[in-house]
Amino acid sequence: MSLRLDTKLSRLKGVGEVLERELERMELVTVADLLDYFPRRYDDFTQLAPIAQLRPGLVSVRARVEHIDVRRSFKRRSMAITEAIVTDATGSLKLTWFNSPFIVSQLKQGEEYLFTGELAYKGNVFGVTQPQFERPDSAERAGHIVAVYPETVKISSKLLRQLIAQVIDCVDLLKDPLPEAIRTAEGLVSLSRAVRTLHQPDSMAAIAEARRRMEFAELFTHLVTSRVVQKAIETEPGIEIPFNEGLAKEFVASLPYALTNAQRKVSWQIFEDMQRGTPMSRLLEGDVGSGKTLVAAFATLMAIRAGYQVAVMVPTVVLATQHLRSFSEILQTWGVRVELIASALKAAERRELEARIEAGEVDVVIGTQALLTRGVSFASLGLVVVDEQHRFGVNQRLHLKDKAGRLPHVLTMTATPIPRTLALVAFGDLDISILDEMPPGRVPIQTKLCRDADRAQVYVAIDERIRRGEQVYIVCPSIDAADRSGMRAATAEMRRLSNSVFKHRRIGLMHGKLKSDEKESVMADFVAGRLDILVSTTVIEVGVHVDQATVMLVESAERFGLATLHQLRGRVGRSDIASDCYLFVTGDEAAGRRRVSALEKTRDGFRLAEIDLASRGAGERFGLRQSGAADFRFASLHDAQMVARAKESATSFLEAEDLVKYPCLLEVVNRLKAVTSLD
Repeated sequence: MSLRLDTKLSRLKGVGEVLERELERMELVTVADLLDYFPRRYDDFTQLAPIAQLRPGLVSVRARVEHIDVRRSFKRRSMAITEAIVTDATGSLKLTWFNSPFIVSQLKQGEEYLFTGELAYKGNVFGVTQPQFERPDSAERAGHIVAVYPETVKISSKLLRQLIAQVIDCVDLLKDPLPEAIRTAEGLVSLSRAVRTLHQPDSMAAIAEARRRMEFAELFTHLVTSRVVQKAIETEPGIEIPFNEGLAKEFVASLPYALTNAQRKVSWQIFEDMQRGTPMSRLLEGDVGSGKTLVAAFATLMAIRAGYQVAVMVPTVVLATQHLRSFSEILQTWGVRVELIASALKAAERRELEARIEAGEVDVVIGTQALLTRGVSFASLGLVVVDEQHRFGVNQRLHLKDKAGRLPHVLTMTATPIPRTLALVAFGDLDISILDEMPPGRVPIQTKLCRDADRAQVYVAIDERIRRGEQVYIVCPSIDAADRSGMRAATAEMRRLSNSVFKHRRIGLMHGKLKSDEKESVMADFVAGRLDILVSTTVIEVGVHVDQATVMLVESAERFGLATLHQLRGRVGRSDIASDCYLFVTGDEAAGRRRVSALEKTRDGFRLAEIDLASRGAGERFGLRQSGAADFRFASLHDAQMVARAKESATSFLEAEDLVKYPCLLEVVNRLKAVTSLD
């Protein structure tokens, strides 16, 4: 069978309708998708060692089965425990399987097998629990480096390896976006060789070589894109919004508190940008509670007094509703007309609001992507504030240019602290301002790492908080799909709490699958104090501000990046009431517990970002992969030397070459421009 990159996986051997649907759920539809689905780790079983020389960790051993039987656990009679003793010329080893009695019929006494697994010291005996085993003449694991992929309940790594083996020769059809001269100068392998190695490695050294190639290519293409976009924006005529010193002094004097020095500095940077004849493209970074919304409102007022309208774009209806309240409160003294446009509006209401926007009767329009629909036209759009919405690309900018006549100024805000090397690549086209100072008077949030044994005590503390009129968030990793590892789901947790420990309390449920009006209703009830507890997914991660919310409880905290946990923690502690954040960790994974424990030690979001950067993938850490701002699966962005080298290559390449002559690279650049913040 002749395969192409666009060949459907349904044509592969062993892929029927059921498996095809499961693969589609993983967004694996074509051969290209499968080749682009890379392992998350590798198990190195290349060194077969005698039993006497084995050391704790992953091991491979060739041994004979001397004895095997099944017994019942003394503590749990329903559990079957299969135990085997295997030997070689140097010694013996104990193997154990739980709830796998069928293994007795698969392993024959007196015969040799290749065993692989994790050797550990338990019960005063060295042994391997749940080992894999194979016949020596057909071994896939022992003596090999085995690719381990992100899996689902129905799609295992073994199945993925079998499917990839059928399509691996299609790597030669892949288009390499990295120019040959750049690749040669950096001593990098070709794309086809790198992809083949990542799926079917011969050595750990070859994997490192392949990863280095993929890392450099990611950095190079993103940096080329950012520079292309930056040059394009520099040629566009901008909207000049003059700095009104009198207005600025009035605004600052009207506030019930003093601006921080950081807020003053950043506001001036924005005002300088808006005065220029080119469109502003600035990223405003600020930790949770640092006052980004106030800075945005300050810039908004300056634009409005100059005769322009302002659009505020956010990713969720929940955050849009929050901004409606915040901007209205801050700007009410100045008679600013603020409106929310959302899909939940009735047709007649929407038409009436759109007509008022087009007539210039609305100063600030807040909404989600609904702002970019054809029906919304502005009389004089001068500034766009994009909050926690990294997926804002060329197509969106062009829509706004159509509405404004010229490219408006764009201020992108994020509460996710981003290390400098990541910001350089992910937001390379933007000027960056950082709010690195917190307003005075904030009461520290007490963060505690918890186990299930602590649950009863935590629930008692929560109930006392509610008795005093305070409110609680409980965040779960999934909506309704709990798994065997003990991960809790929001819908099931809401039912459990409502029927047991908090049955005397008012509990609401919030998640991404609710309709917009349902989300608004639930959030309105929580803000108004009609709910004591809000069980939610991370849909409440950013922007939600409820003064009486003083407790954040996160289930399966190890499932989240530190940036997300820090954002969730920032939903409480918004008033002068001392607040608590309880992080429940599922299981005993030491690495996960160590990483999450960093939140107990620091409230500095930038420090947490650096810790996360060193331990997890960039897109995973900062929410950029899901939002589209950076598809970094290989780039090690704490490697400043690699970033600097890629930046130098990208700059030199664009100075010396015409991008049009490199269609593969141009294709990637256009894709990145369309779906990322790099525009």
